[in-house]
Amino acid sequence: MLCESCHQKPATVHLTQIVDGKVEKHHLCEECARKQGLDVHAEPMDLGNMLETLKGQLAQLKAASGAAPEAGGAACPSCGTTRAEILKSGRMGCDRCYETFAAEMLPVVLSLQHADQHMGKVPRHASERLKTSVEQTRLRRELDQAVAAENYEEAARLRDRIKALPAGEGTA
Repeated sequence: MLCESCHQKPATVHLTQIVDGKVEKHHLCEECARKQGLDVHAEPMDLGNMLETLKGQLAQLKAASGAAPEAGGAACPSCGTTRAEILKSGRMGCDRCYETFAAEMLPVVLSLQHADQHMGKVPRHASERLKTSVEQTRLRRELDQAVAAENYEEAARLRDRIKALPAGEGTA
């Protein structure tokens, strides 16, 4: 698939936006994405930490306002989407839904995906920098697990593999 902006290079950045309730998909090369202000080399998102942070912020807001916990019919204050609609469709109504339903999101994501971070493949045409970043994240996760299990030989091997990644990517 070619970039929909320059029509010359392969599209390696795939952006999905919801604007006024309508889904818009854009397929761009890295250069055109950068020109449009997209950070194509952002670090992978840690969904678990993001949801935990949102959950804590939501709890603080409720405690500060003195609000009682919401009943089963809670709705997003921005778009009006209810918990039942999200469960039925499998989609959030807007970005505020993630804040509104943060407490319910992590267990659902974990039950469906078995992890709170993306564990899938890296696109074939992804930049080397992105591939290195994904590999570094995966190796660091394995390193943390090896240290927690007191498997220091494996931890040393993983540490060496992280250090062997291209300069600027494998260093903390």
